[in-house]
Amino acid sequence: MNRGAARRAVLAGAAGLALAACSGGDPEPAPASSSPAPTTPDDQGAPAPDGLRESQRTERRYGSHPRQVADLWLPQGEHRDALVVLVHGGAWRGEVDRRDVNPLVADLVGRGWPVLNADYRGVGDGGGWTSTFTDLASAVDQGAGVLRELGLPEERTLVLGHSAGGHLAVWAAARHRLPAGAPGADPLLAPAFAASASGVLNPTALGGPDGDPNVRNVFGGAREQVDGHYAVGDPTRLVPLGIPLLVVHGTADETVPHQQAQAFADAASAAGDDVRLELLDGVGHQDPLDPDGESWPLVRDWLEGVLA
Repeated sequence: MNRGAARRAVLAGAAGLALAACSGGDPEPAPASSSPAPTTPDDQGAPAPDGLRESQRTERRYGSHPRQVADLWLPQGEHRDALVVLVHGGAWRGEVDRRDVNPLVADLVGRGWPVLNADYRGVGDGGGWTSTFTDLASAVDQGAGVLRELGLPEERTLVLGHSAGGHLAVWAAARHRLPAGAPGADPLLAPAFAASASGVLNPTALGGPDGDPNVRNVFGGAREQVDGHYAVGDPTRLVPLGIPLLVVHGTADETVPHQQAQAFADAASAAGDDVRLELLDGVGHQDPLDPDGESWPLVRDWLEGVLA
């Protein structure tokens, strides 16, 4: 458990670091509204992860856009008495969708966990400030109905995400801290646990004019211009969350600096949160997407521990 003093440090070298999409593409300015919508899972048939059947999926729509959906995947036969909400990354951009975390869905469902795989509109596909945030909030809130159907209490919900999805997952767990009227305020579901892998947990530090364009795009501008957006969209500025937290990050991550994880963990711990920080030497950004990598087993073991 990290109990270090709060160090909301300016990240070394962060100003010149661009947060690339999880698929490995180079960052770019927000596309014009006339840009064609990226291909979505709905355009390419069933997004079933390897080893799972389409019959195990129930679609939970919260809007008319193809990306306004969360897929509930249930194990065949008996399932564990908890719900895992999974949030994909991709630099908050429209080119990456919920299929990005299919290997993790397959691993969790194969081990008996019900999984709600949340999607949302990204920048260039109807997303940005505030729609990416309100979409993710609506996707997570679909879990409230799932819990009722499965006969489970809210305390049996965990939300986790990778990269930009790590940011959104931890932000979703902080929604109860938002002021009235803020995007995502008044959640229907308040997760009892949250985890981030390679997450952008202190976006304010990357939101300067010389920082990350993807951060500026999703927040609607640089922090100096729209600090109010960052104030309600940056998990580090919303602590304490009041729930157990796991933060996993590789020190060889060249996409999101591992100082992001350290800064959040320090701030959350100083505010009284129960935070477990795992900095993995030599591990890169994509590692958490591999169930056989170094990061995912840590996440999975922690999940199984807190939801035991």
